[in-house]
Amino acid sequence: MLSGKDNSDLGWDEHRQLIVAKDVVWNSHKEASQFKHLSFAYYDQLTAIYAKDRATGKDAQTTADIIEEIDDEDVTTTNIHEETIFMDAKLMFL
Repeated sequence: MLSGKDNSDLGWDEHRQLIVAKDVVWNSHKEASQFKHLSFAYYDQLTAIYAKDRATGKDAQTTADIIEEIDDEDVTTTNIHEETIFMDAKLMFL
């Protein structure tokens, strides 16, 4: 979450339970500006639950990796399904 390094000039206000950054950072990321004054009441609890469970080893996957894997499985399933239909049709004419 926001703990550790490489947080792109973001910080955490423990008292107000919200993300803090300089205005220049908020202004350069318009899509994130909705969070400028948004409090995250359960941030500490969620961090305790989820932050320690991130994979970091050689088999760690990003969301993009998982989506690519699902797409590859869909293509394989589609190809198998098409081959089955072709074979069924071919057997009908024997």
